[in-house]
Amino acid sequence: MEATVRLLDNEPNVSVQVLWRGAELNLLRSREEPVERFLQRLALSCSKQANRLLGGPDKKKAKKESNQKQKKTQQAASAPEAAGTSGAQPASSVSVALYEANEEKVAVGTPVAEALRRASHVVIEGERVPISVNPPSVQKLEVFGRALAGCPLSAILRCEFCDASTFTLRWLTQVAAGASGLVQVGHGNVFWVPEAAKGRTLHVEAEPHPSVPSTSRSKGSVRVGVVEEVPRGWPEQRVQAFGKRAANPSTIRVVSFNILAVPYARTQLATQIMYPYCPSQILDYAYRQPLLGREIQRLDGDIVFLQECTYFTYLKFFQPLFGERYHLRCSLKASHVSEGCLVMVRTESFEVLQEKDCLFRNLLRTSQAFRPQLQEVAAKWPDFLTGILPRMSTVFQLTVVRHRASGRILVLANTHLFYHPNARHIRLLQIMCLLHEVQELRNQHKDAKGELPHIIFAGDLNCLPETGAVQLLLTGQVPSDHEDWETSSQFAWRDEEASADTGEAEEIPKSSVPSMEADETDVVEPLPREAWQKGSGIALQNPLGALVDVYANTPQKFTNYVHDFSGILDYILTDGQLQATKCLLAPAEKDVEVHGGLPSVLHPSDHLSIAADLTFRTSS
Repeated sequence: MEATVRLLDNEPNVSVQVLWRGAELNLLRSREEPVERFLQRLALSCSKQANRLLGGPDKKKAKKESNQKQKKTQQAASAPEAAGTSGAQPASSVSVALYEANEEKVAVGTPVAEALRRASHVVIEGERVPISVNPPSVQKLEVFGRALAGCPLSAILRCEFCDASTFTLRWLTQVAAGASGLVQVGHGNVFWVPEAAKGRTLHVEAEPHPSVPSTSRSKGSVRVGVVEEVPRGWPEQRVQAFGKRAANPSTIRVVSFNILAVPYARTQLATQIMYPYCPSQILDYAYRQPLLGREIQRLDGDIVFLQECTYFTYLKFFQPLFGERYHLRCSLKASHVSEGCLVMVRTESFEVLQEKDCLFRNLLRTSQAFRPQLQEVAAKWPDFLTGILPRMSTVFQLTVVRHRASGRILVLANTHLFYHPNARHIRLLQIMCLLHEVQELRNQHKDAKGELPHIIFAGDLNCLPETGAVQLLLTGQVPSDHEDWETSSQFAWRDEEASADTGEAEEIPKSSVPSMEADETDVVEPLPREAWQKGSGIALQNPLGALVDVYANTPQKFTNYVHDFSGILDYILTDGQLQATKCLLAPAEKDVEVHGGLPSVLHPSDHLSIAADLTFRTSS
C-alpha cells in the first residue's frame, strides 16, 4: 500500500494516488481545500472499495440502482422527509486520518497542499499507508520501431521529478516462444534484437536504481511485440561484398543515404503513384527505421551523410544509437516538415573544427558574392525573386574536420537539392551557391603552407549524370545557353510543388533551423538587357575546379528505383586528392524489380545507400 502525491507550486490542484486493498484510488483536489474535506473524499472512495470487497453490487447494477433512486428522489423532492437524502446508498464508514512524522495528526483547517507536504503517512482503517510527495515518476516509456531480428530498437523514457538516468531500462523476452516466463536479454536505451529471439515476445521495463525510493509511479513497461524475421537477400550480399571498414586509419569510409522521411512516405503521391507496389505495413516507418539503423551500422562509415532525416528520427533514434561513437548534427530545411540533412563524424577518426548551415534562399538573396548573377536572373526570370525563391527550403550542411591520422583538414558538404522535373535551372543555382560556400571555408582553413583543405561533397542532388548541375561539378563549368537553363521558362510555383512537403509537424528547437529572414530594404536591380549573357541562364564556374565522382571507375545504373523511374541521383564527390579504393555496388536490377522497386521488405528507402573507401593520393 502506498500514497503518491503530485504537488507543483505553479499548479492549482493536487493529484493524489492511493493504492489500498488492491484498488487504485485517484483524487484531484484544490490545493487550498481544507484537509478534512480531502479526507472525507478519500474515506468515501475507500468505503466504496471496502463494500466491493464485502461482495457489494457490481458497477453496472450499482449504477442502475443509483439512477432509479435518483429518479425517485427527484419525484419526492418537495417532501420534507426527502431533505438530506441522496440517490446513492450510504457507504459503510471507513476511518481515515493524516499523520506527520511525529505521529501527530495534521491540524483541521490546514490547506491540503500544506498538509500533504507535512504528512508522512495516512492511516486507513488502522492500516498505515506511507506518503511520497513528488517521487521519481515514469510519465511515458516509448519504443520506436517494430521488433525485427538483427535490428536495433531505441526506447525513450520521459520522467518527472528526476533525470532519466535515475532509471534502468531492461529488455526481456519469453524464455521460449509461447512460454509465460521472461528472461532479461539486454539493458539500456538501445537494444539490438538478437536473431535467436525470433518468434518470442519482447518487452522493455523501466526500473529505478536501488538507491531511489520505489513507488508504483516509478515503474513502466511496454510490450514491444513478437520478434519478426527479416527476409535475407541482396542488402546483406552487397554489404558483405563491400567488406568491413579498413583497420588502417588512413582509409576513410564515406557513406551517403537518403533515408526517405516519414511524412513523405505517407502522402497520396507516395502510396498511390511512387510506391504502389509497397505494402503499407512495409512502408510504415516502424518497419523501416530498424532496417535503416541496421544498414548504417553494417556500413560502419567514418563519415555518414544522411538526407531526409527528421528531427524526431535524429533525436530519438540516431543519437541514442550512434551518439557514443559519432558526432551528430541535424540541419533542417526551412519547411514546416522538420526534415533535413544529418552528418555523422566518427570522433575516433576526426576532430570537428567548424560547422555551418546555409539556407539557399537566404544565401542567394543576401550574399553580395552572388549579386551579379542574381541581377541577371531577376531580369531573365521575372517571377523568380518574389514567386519562387522565397519558397525554396533547401539547406546546405557544411562541416570542417581534421583527420586525426594524417592531420589533414577536410571540408564536408551534405545537401538534398530541390526536386521538380522542370527545375534544372534551380538546381544549377543551388550548386553554384554551395560550391562558393565550400570554397569560402577552404580559404578560411588553409594550412601554414597555404594549402587548401580537401573536399568530400555528398548528397541526393536530384540530378541525373547528364544534367547541367553534374556537368558543373565534374567539368567545372556550364555555359549561359546550356539547355538546362531553358526550364526557367517552364517552371512556376504551384500548390503541387508543395505537395511533397505535407506531413506531421514536429516540435523542434529554433537553433536547428537556419534563419529565414532576408533584408527587405535590399533591392535587387534587374540587369539591363544589353548586359545579358546569351541564352536563358548565366555562365557558371566551379571555384573548386573539376570534382571527381568516386564511382567513376565503377559506374552504377541507379541509386533510386521507384515506379516508372530509376536512375542515378546520389553522389559522393572529392577534389581528386582523395581516391576511391572500393565502392559499395548497386544490386542487380532484377533483384529490386521482383519487389516492384524500392522501398521493399528488404530495403527501407526508395534510395540505395552509396559508400566508398577513400585514401589520400601520395605526392609523386
